Amino acid sequence: MIYQYPARTLVDKLIPKSKFYSEGGANTRVERLFIEQIESIYWANKLSSATMNIESQEDLREVQIFSVTARVERLDVEIFRYIDKLIPSPIIFEVYFQDKVKVIAAYKRLNQADNSKVVIGDYFQTEWLPIERQDLPLFLRLSELYEFLISQLLPNKTNASSLADKMRLNQEIAQLEMRITQLEQQLKREKQFNRKAELNINLLKLRDEYTQLTSSSKDNLCQI
Repeated sequence: MIYQYPARTLVDKLIPKSKFYSEGGANTRVERLFIEQIESIYWANKLSSATMNIESQEDLREVQIFSVTARVERLDVEIFRYIDKLIPSPIIFEVYFQDKVKVIAAYKRLNQADNSKVVIGDYFQTEWLPIERQDLPLFLRLSELYEFLISQLLPNKTNASSLADKMRLNQEIAQLEMRITQLEQQLKREKQFNRKAELNINLLKLRDEYTQLTSSSKDNLCQI
């Protein structure tokens, strides 16, 4: 989901891809990813107390919205991690391809031990969506708005009390999905009967764990 940001937040500034190469010292692989997968990058909006009626915090002064026009449908997440490492403030990437858009971002925060460094979490993203902007909900604090924008990217919705708990639950579900897929592939390749039976038991346990975890998140959500 993409949002209609206040007019005062508009930046609309093209950032040449070469600027990322030169300032970040990109290696050959990263530079090739930019060339092959990215058409253009615009600094679209700056969300801050100077551009919105919202309160910034000492550790969160701004949130940037970047508009990325893609040349391919599947982009390597290393592109976004590379940009995030160069720019200290959090970034929400709106990625456009043909007549659709998806939103990609990782939760970014200052390193508590060294405020000159940032900690970048896992990346979450929406499916490809129609290009239709929604009204932006009102928030008093920039941190609340930022956490809301990140929470909208999580595939499994919960009523966990903190964004950290929501992200942790989504990571657990994603890891379970990966383990189930790997076990299913292993089961297809296995020829020995006894080994197949053992794999089947393990697979059923993982599927049951997955069902309980996802059902719990849905049940919690219904109780809101």
